[in-house]
Amino acid sequence: MRTICLLAVPMVLTGCAMASDVMDTGNGTYMVSAHAAPIRGGPAGANQVAYEAAKKFCGGRNGHPVVLEAGARDVYQGSFGGSNGSFGGGVFAAGNTDLHFRGEPGVQNAGTN
Repeated sequence: MRTICLLAVPMVLTGCAMASDVMDTGNGTYMVSAHAAPIRGGPAGANQVAYEAAKKFCGGRNGHPVVLEAGARDVYQGSFGGSNGSFGGGVFAAGNTDLHFRGEPGVQNAGTN
């Protein structure tokens, strides 16, 4: 039982953040949106997830992303809870971001003959 719980934790944590497909916004620029739960870092975690998606997208084209704008924002989520007559729950800040970037070609190795 303990092994199952330990194996489930990484799956739960990775499910707490996600990115959209990369969208072409014209003129060589792109946008990706991402969401991260509080346990994955909220707005900062959403920025990281979006940047990783941009890196993957540009890497498939032998390049790297150059961030033009990152609009992160908090999304407050409330929870209710409690047991045995006690009150629980709280308000937690998840995060969303819209990352605008352009793809730059990869750097060529210098000094090759």
